[in-house]
Amino acid sequence: MEMKKSEVKGAVQEFIKVNPGVNLEAIKNGTDASDIDARAAIKALLKENVIVGDETTGVYSLQSKNQEIIDAAEGKPNGKKKEDEDLGPKTFTGRDNSKYRFRELHNLPKGRLVLALVRAYVEKKPNVSLSQLQEIFKSKDIQPRFGVVEDVKKAKAFSKNNVDRFFLKNEDLIKLANGSKVAVCTQWTSESIAKILKLASPQPLGFRVKVEEAAE
Repeated sequence: MEMKKSEVKGAVQEFIKVNPGVNLEAIKNGTDASDIDARAAIKALLKENVIVGDETTGVYSLQSKNQEIIDAAEGKPNGKKKEDEDLGPKTFTGRDNSKYRFRELHNLPKGRLVLALVRAYVEKKPNVSLSQLQEIFKSKDIQPRFGVVEDVKKAKAFSKNNVDRFFLKNEDLIKLANGSKVAVCTQWTSESIAKILKLASPQPLGFRVKVEEAAE
């Protein structure tokens, strides 16, 4: 029997609550909703600020404040699973859809901008090591949950529910002088990208980044 729209919406919200960081395909499979109904439910939940979406990876999670309200109403303790504690604070981008220009690259989302900056720095300093990259980009300070840049094996370990937290396609990996490859994180907020922009110019990176499309 086909679910009503209100039932689909409730099912989608509950599925995202239990499985934060899921994409559209996972939501459809987990709720047995059609593509049209799942998209409509996601759109409604985003409009109501019940969930937030990451434009780079296409994943959805509950708004953090909304999650606290739900847990309190259900009498659940205000705590996180050890897995989340180990990863540090969550970093969802919400509705910040700012786009950036760097060199000849236009309309870059936040994650793609960081990828371009790291790649450009490696081209500028071809003998740089992973640890030096992490120091230059203040990896754990700016992105405490995942790090700005990591070796591929560790980056893959952050993947969950078929959702990657790093750019892991072969063409997106960055090869270092020692032959190893590193990956750049996809998870960015307006706050964390502001810190990257501060690094970009004038020092230590010396790169010029332009905002092409401001957040709505």
